[in-house]
Amino acid sequence: MTKLFISHASADKALVSAFVDLLEGGVGVAPRDIFCSSRTGQSVKPGAHFDEAIRETLGASGCVVALISENFYASAFCMCELGGVWLTAKSFLPVLVPPLNFKSLKAVLEGVQVTMIDSAESLDQLRDELEERLAIKAHGTPRWNERRERFLAGLTNALNSIVVTAPVQRNVHEALKKKLAEYETTYQDQQAELERLKSVNAELLKTKDLAAAADVVRKHSTTAEAFEDLVNTANTALRRLPRIVREACYYQFGIGGDYYPEPNDWEDVTSAVEHGHLCLLNEDTSAALDEKDPKARKAIDALVALSSWLNEPPEDFEGWYAAEYEGIPELARRPFWDEHLSQ
Repeated sequence: MTKLFISHASADKALVSAFVDLLEGGVGVAPRDIFCSSRTGQSVKPGAHFDEAIRETLGASGCVVALISENFYASAFCMCELGGVWLTAKSFLPVLVPPLNFKSLKAVLEGVQVTMIDSAESLDQLRDELEERLAIKAHGTPRWNERRERFLAGLTNALNSIVVTAPVQRNVHEALKKKLAEYETTYQDQQAELERLKSVNAELLKTKDLAAAADVVRKHSTTAEAFEDLVNTANTALRRLPRIVREACYYQFGIGGDYYPEPNDWEDVTSAVEHGHLCLLNEDTSAALDEKDPKARKAIDALVALSSWLNEPPEDFEGWYAAEYEGIPELARRPFWDEHLSQ
């Protein structure tokens, strides 16, 4: 796995090369642990699709260092990389390149602590951060100081060699801003969900029986609430129908077929047909719900919604249900109807 991903604008190649040399020779990051798309031997492998390789490597990297320059902000590709880092909450170290300053920071970098590439003190902090985040043994201080001073001495020439590209077109800029906003919203949602799950796990670790675990899930999760809302909606619709029509519902949505009444039930079936709840099928030997009937329609819609939810429930549903009811949540099972849909 790549330990360190260098996010940068291709137009800053000379500066990037000098910076990577500093990381290798001064900090002690192994060349094989660095991915840098503008450096031979550390870029996309021959034959690989560039965009896919960048995306996969970025996703697998343990830490990302971004050289934030004028060209970086003008690059749609760099901004997408930045959004990807924000979305996946990577270990992230932004490095600010003159003439940009703290007031120049935009989008998700606004207010983020950054390293100044032309500051010896700031570079010292970057070295310490990389040593910790990459879990490596950095080179000794004398060697670092010598390589850092050599880098700073050549920095002016490296910066002067950079040609600033044209700014990104407005429509592209607006599209990227929208995309970054989506990344930030997704990230915030994921963080909130992560905190919720941490609370659930912390309490589950304290429990020693299934009933207590079910109570924890009910306290923190919306799963139980969503299931019970669907069941209550179905029950409300079913209670408005005669018993024989509810039985037809079980056969149609539980077993998945027409309802063939027992001989003693035909009087009730006839009444349900006359009231428009049921219709006769198969030469009047079976019955099914009449979808044109408003009451039957509501029951159908409620049972379809419940069935769809049960087919793809949240991950914590089965464990909660087993602890709460000691059964299997399937519409095809009569005990499920007796437990939830006969109230």
